[in-house]
Amino acid sequence: MIALLRRLGFTSFAFWFGSFGAFILGAGAMLVAFPFLFPPPVLNEPAPVAAMLAGPEAGRQKIAFEFDQNAPGRDLIHWANGSGQLIRTKQGWLLRLEKNFEAGPGPNYWIYFNTTGTGEEKDFLADKNRVKFAPLRAFKGAQNYLLPMTIDPEKFHSVTIWCETFGVYIGSAKLAKS
Repeated sequence: MIALLRRLGFTSFAFWFGSFGAFILGAGAMLVAFPFLFPPPVLNEPAPVAAMLAGPEAGRQKIAFEFDQNAPGRDLIHWANGSGQLIRTKQGWLLRLEKNFEAGPGPNYWIYFNTTGTGEEKDFLADKNRVKFAPLRAFKGAQNYLLPMTIDPEKFHSVTIWCETFGVYIGSAKLAKS
């Protein structure tokens, strides 16, 4: 059997190196292609109803934001569009991405809160006080995320979508403060 493998050249370094390289290349390509081939479903979660909202004594009720379509860190693959808001509810703050939210698909996207303006990777990485919040559940549609009590959105400058797998900036939105 070994003689047959040698005669066919299957014991050579080039064969095994090539096979291993093809396997790694294929696995990497699948990691990148998977979100495009099998995206999560579009979410259309309802907005909080009036009974969930906090009373006027809670202070500011909403903080709006819209993803910056002119951010220098965006490209044809890495982008996020749409709007959202932070809404004060009886359970605490709720981050809501509206129905018009859409992001270019990719693996392992997370939502962060940044203390400084973020428009590309270097801005994001320079913000040492950023807070990792929650994994993005869908690339399209309305989504609701209840913030833990440890996160006070009024102390942050922007909301950022970040790809953890590749360390890539996807998009950011400045929090509109009055």
